[in-house]
Amino acid sequence: MTQDIVNVGILGCGAMGRELALAADSDRIPGARVTALFDIDENAIAALSADLSSSPDGYSDIDAFVAHPGVSLVVECASQAAAKAHAATVLKTGIALILMSSSAMTDPDVYAELMEAANSSGGKVIVPSGAIGGIDAIRAVEHLLESVTLTTTKLPRALTGAPGFAEWEGKEITEPTVIFDGPASDAVRLFPANVNVAATLSLAGIGPTETRVTVVADPDAPGNVHQIDASGSFGKFKFEFVNSPHPNNPKTSYLAALAAIESLRTYCDRGPRIGT
Repeated sequence: MTQDIVNVGILGCGAMGRELALAADSDRIPGARVTALFDIDENAIAALSADLSSSPDGYSDIDAFVAHPGVSLVVECASQAAAKAHAATVLKTGIALILMSSSAMTDPDVYAELMEAANSSGGKVIVPSGAIGGIDAIRAVEHLLESVTLTTTKLPRALTGAPGFAEWEGKEITEPTVIFDGPASDAVRLFPANVNVAATLSLAGIGPTETRVTVVADPDAPGNVHQIDASGSFGKFKFEFVNSPHPNNPKTSYLAALAAIESLRTYCDRGPRIGT
C-alpha cells in the first residue's frame, strides 16, 4: 500500500531546522516532504532550500507561509521568541505543530492562546522529548508526583549570552559552579536557548512553578548533562543523560535534534508506536 505523503513546513532554517529538513528530504522519514520554509533571514532560507531535493518555497511572511498549499504539519525549530510570535498563527489554520521551543508554553498566556487556537481549528501541538528521555514515565505518574528536580550541567561557553549568565560573562570558571537554582518558570526566562528540557519536563509533570531547576557551569563537563529526580507515591525515578552538543550549535544537545526527527517520523509513519 502506498504511504500518504505529509507536506511539511519548517519554521526556522538554523542548525535545528536544517537537521530536520535534511532528514525529511532523505529516506530517514519516507512519509515526509518539505514543501515550505520560513525564516526572517532570506539568506538562511536560500541556503537550506538549495540543499533539498524537494525544492521548497521560502517565506519570510508567516501568513504566506501557513497559506502554502497542502502543508498539514509545521515543525517549529527557531526560538522561544519565534514560537511565541508564530505558533498560534500556525495552529489557527488547523495545521499540526511540532513545537521544539517548548519553553514558550510555560508562559500561561501563551499556553492559553495556543490551546484556544488548536481547539478552535482542530490543530494539534506535539512537543518532542528533546534532550532527555523518561517523559513517558513522568506523564504516566503525573497525578502522583510530589517532587521533580532537574540539574543541567553545561560547559560555560554553552551558557554565553543567556540573561541568567550575565554576571558570569567574561569571568573564568575553573570548577563546577551553580549559576541558577529555582523554579522552571524562571529558568526558561533566564536561559531561553538552553533549558527547553526544563520546560518539557515541567509541562509533562507538576508544572513550571513546582519543578525545581539547577543550572551548573562546569569547564570539565563531558557534554550537556541532564539529571532528573522524581518522587511520589508511585516510587522514585532517577534519569541521567550525558549528551554531545549539536555540532553546529553548542547551546543545544544533538539528542534534541534526533528526538525532533523521531517525532516527525512517528507522525508520518503508519507503523506501530512504541511507548506512551
